[in-house]
Amino acid sequence: MNKMSKAVLFVIMYVTFQTGMSSAFVSSTPCAASIHQKCFNSINSKALQKRNILMAEKADDSIIANFLSTLPSPETMQENVFGGEFGQRGEQYVIAQFSLFLFIAIGNIPLIGDIVTPIIGPALVLVGFIAVYKASADLDGNLSPWPVPTKSATGKGSLINTGIYSYVRHPMYTGVLFGMCGLSVITDSVIRMLLSVALYFVLDLKSDYEETKLIEVYGEEYENYREKVKGKFFPANIANIFTLE
Repeated sequence: MNKMSKAVLFVIMYVTFQTGMSSAFVSSTPCAASIHQKCFNSINSKALQKRNILMAEKADDSIIANFLSTLPSPETMQENVFGGEFGQRGEQYVIAQFSLFLFIAIGNIPLIGDIVTPIIGPALVLVGFIAVYKASADLDGNLSPWPVPTKSATGKGSLINTGIYSYVRHPMYTGVLFGMCGLSVITDSVIRMLLSVALYFVLDLKSDYEETKLIEVYGEEYENYREKVKGKFFPANIANIFTLE
């Protein structure tokens, strides 16, 4: 065996010996084994975490895809939006609708928002006060908080269809609603405004009940009055403005 062969054999034996010793040392030393295990667990944990993230992303994509599949396609929406004759599709309602969406979202009305509280609020209260006062004066001896009308046998049961009652059938309720809305604006209170809306529905139901009792007492006379004065809380011509008729 020549010197080169001996040198190669020596290197192979040395490397083999060192590798065996290192393995034996790692296997036999608790501290080294613990470090080895922690590294292994860390690698597994990171791999598991990455896999979970990928699975969650796939699940989210699946949920979004299922959600979008239930909606009309973009092509259908585009056809619906741009279809029809311009000016004949009820654009005024859509403009008003989305304008109110915007104003509610930003909590203000551009250009005129700053004058709502100091001007419109007190104006509503003033209009409400005037309406309540005029209705009370026109009712005179018939004024009562109850929806059931005073019997004509008492001498106080005449049907009032003149004055402010020649424009609306329940002007006192109109004044109360105006006043409550004005107070809500002045105090910048959302709760008061919501309660004013609830009050509207209560007064609407109360006025319907009141009118059934008025028909029982006055019969055809009140039916003719209701046919003539069509506005319950607002004059009919003003109500028509809001319906664009």
